[in-house]
Amino acid sequence: MKVTKIPTFFLILALTSCVSPANKFSRKALEYGFDSLEISSDSFTHRIYFNQFVLHSADPKRLHVYLDGDGTPWLRHQWIAKDPTSRNPLILRLMHLDKTPAILLGRPCYYGLNKGIHCENKYWTSHRYSSVVVNSMVSVLNAWVEKNNYKELVFIGFSGGGTLAVLMANNVNITTKVVTVAANLDVRAWSEFHGYRGLDNSLNPIEEAILNTDIQQLHFAGKEDNVVPAFIIKKYAQSQKNSRYFEVSGNGHVCCWEVGWPEILDIIDKKKAINLRGDGFLR
Repeated sequence: MKVTKIPTFFLILALTSCVSPANKFSRKALEYGFDSLEISSDSFTHRIYFNQFVLHSADPKRLHVYLDGDGTPWLRHQWIAKDPTSRNPLILRLMHLDKTPAILLGRPCYYGLNKGIHCENKYWTSHRYSSVVVNSMVSVLNAWVEKNNYKELVFIGFSGGGTLAVLMANNVNITTKVVTVAANLDVRAWSEFHGYRGLDNSLNPIEEAILNTDIQQLHFAGKEDNVVPAFIIKKYAQSQKNSRYFEVSGNGHVCCWEVGWPEILDIIDKKKAINLRGDGFLR
């Protein structure tokens, strides 16, 4: 029998390539000290990651709910991905900087749940912002906050997570703020801008009911963002009441939100004046 020795470099490369995006995401969450659990609605099972402040906090009544972007629905814009979990865990890095009780609420079929019984790939492509997705996320979130007796909730959504945050906010009674970062808040305009097929089976925030005026909205756009251009976010923000728009000079879609995240958290928590000028923020 002939035995062929494989160089260590190529062996490591091969083993690394076998690790799924969900596993890589989970490992990063563990590095940050986050715990996780699964919670189900009538439609889907969702994974929730939560920081240690959920368990040990001097003020356990307020909750930050992070929602991630669309991840990787497509590979090279041609093939539907088997696992849509984000390859770049920016959302984990942002939540790691947050010292408030916080959870990352996963979408249906993300974070290792893509083989679930109801997980058709339409739920991370054409139906990614559909009513069935939104309603399932609202259901499990309401169950979580009721069980843990939270009184105030702040949505923090990145990219497509911001889309979902806006679509969910009116249906979670304790919502006090919605914060979006580089969010696709006009799905139709975004599809037309890129020349993509329209997401006709998804809800479009700008075409839905205006958010309750008791909910404060903070919408952050990257001036250099070529994925979700700032004009899309600005148009939505201007269509709402009790809404503020911030355009961040030098930021793209992913870069460089974590650098300024402590400052944004101060704005969210009212530790800094909200009418910022300078420091990269433009009204």
